[in-house]
Amino acid sequence: MSQMRSVFFAALILYCATSVVADPGDTTTIVTFNREFFNWADPHVARFEFYDQSVTFSQVTLRITLGCPGSPGDCDPWDRLGHLSVRVPTSDTTYDRFEIARFITPYDITGSGGPGTCSWNYDITAYQTLLHDSVTLSLAITTWINDARGWLITAAFEFIEGVPELFPYRVVNLWDIGYLIYGDPDNPPESHLPMATVPTDSYTESILIRAVCTGHGQGNTNNAAEFSNKWHQIWVGADFFRHSLWREGCAQNPCSPQLGTWPYDRAGWCPGDKVDPWDNTYSNFAPGDPVDFAYEIEPYTNHCRPNNPNCRDGVTCSDCDYNYTGHTEPNYCLAVQAILYREPVSAVEPHGDAGLPRTAVLAQNYPNPFNPSTTIRFDLPVAGQTRLTVYNIRGETVAVLVDSRLTRGNYEATFDGSNFASGVYFYTLEYGNQRLTHKMLLIK
Repeated sequence: MSQMRSVFFAALILYCATSVVADPGDTTTIVTFNREFFNWADPHVARFEFYDQSVTFSQVTLRITLGCPGSPGDCDPWDRLGHLSVRVPTSDTTYDRFEIARFITPYDITGSGGPGTCSWNYDITAYQTLLHDSVTLSLAITTWINDARGWLITAAFEFIEGVPELFPYRVVNLWDIGYLIYGDPDNPPESHLPMATVPTDSYTESILIRAVCTGHGQGNTNNAAEFSNKWHQIWVGADFFRHSLWREGCAQNPCSPQLGTWPYDRAGWCPGDKVDPWDNTYSNFAPGDPVDFAYEIEPYTNHCRPNNPNCRDGVTCSDCDYNYTGHTEPNYCLAVQAILYREPVSAVEPHGDAGLPRTAVLAQNYPNPFNPSTTIRFDLPVAGQTRLTVYNIRGETVAVLVDSRLTRGNYEATFDGSNFASGVYFYTLEYGNQRLTHKMLLIK
């Protein structure tokens, strides 16, 4: 423990930025998956290089473009669930998955005057803290066609540099359930939706609660869950938000005409379109106190199910057994996140004293994950007493990299993890009345 508490020597140097400081409003596009071919449900996972953590954005837009393979191939003619996620490693073998975009592929769009290609834009500014340095993306479509047909998917990110009014500094998964059975009393949704508690910081201004949910399954009581309008509710402490999970206007979808039942409205989605999130902003909390969340769905019983002893073929419904054609189990695909916002801390003077900071900044360490050492950069707008500390997952001090009075400027410190085990660590910059923290991962 004495080693854990000891003060480590850190290579701390004042550095001069050699890169060009871009003006607010500058736009950069990063293309990741480029006409990636999908004909099976296995996710495609790849790593891409994004901006350094120190750069902030007033707007981040994701554009997903869907195309069809050429002859002898073609588009998959069925509506399939697709999603793009960021994978953040938590160890050398595990990771957290953060869904940032969901879509449903169209029915046949190459015949009967179909458009042959479709595109959707997503506002993903709230996820910018996940899109820095080296980013692992996972793109998947639940198709099992497994031949020359399929989809060609391109995902392009557009970044507009600038300082947002509030900065989304942390994303927390509340619930991430790919297949939530609905209507079975022996397996109720609430058994898979435990209360979630999210700690806040003294500087947390507000919380964006983002829910993405789509209903699937048909031929059941009320034709749930794909064609059944049910309310969904999120509790936040004693407050709640409620809405009807129903997407109208499918017949006006610009990705058309299609074959099949694409004009019919559905539970949260339309064939050949993006899935819009249900967003709510919450600020009725005391910064620094934890916030409790709960998810509730309108009570419902599916009487047309194989484990219902009172279900009778041709009476209760046409077929009590699921046949995976006209009668499929009702379920929801649900991803709910809490995104914490604070006052922006990443602005630098774009002119005059270029590179000299006007607010305190603690950048994400680089590289991350790392082995054995990593660099931590931070900026100070005025002179002051400064402390940079590294903690392990139990909150124990691992290293004190800086503990002195520093002048205004841009700094970097090196943390050497040679003598420590793989795992998650936190580093905190204490400066004046500010306390900034980031997470880093040591993998050996």
